[in-house]
Amino acid sequence: MIELPNVTALYVLLAFGISYWILKKYLFVPLAAILEARDNDERTAQRAYEESVRALERAIAAGEEKLAAARREALRTRERRRAEGLALLEQKLAEARRLAGEELARASREIEGQSAASAQELGARARELARELAEKILGRKLAA
Repeated sequence: MIELPNVTALYVLLAFGISYWILKKYLFVPLAAILEARDNDERTAQRAYEESVRALERAIAAGEEKLAAARREALRTRERRRAEGLALLEQKLAEARRLAGEELARASREIEGQSAASAQELGARARELARELAEKILGRKLAA
């Protein structure tokens, strides 16, 4: 007798084909789309991150440049103010020296005048004191 061929292998192949088609339609394709979207999102996020890092670096560089410019300007201003202060100090010192010189010259003239007057007065006063002393010692008035 002739046996019918074993169709189990065909059923298995048919079940495999149907299962593959169902899995492909409802699992593999949506899963691949999800994974592809995730990869796209990751690449987009990476590009955004890199761009934001570059923008941050540019902002930091610009900020540092502004800070350096401000420092340079502050240094120039400080040096200019220091020079103005030194010039003013020198001017005031020169004025003080001039006034001190004038005061010293005036005081010197006054002292010389007082010295001359005292020397003149001392001579006259010395004679007068000598006469008074002599009169006290001698006990009588001396003729001039």
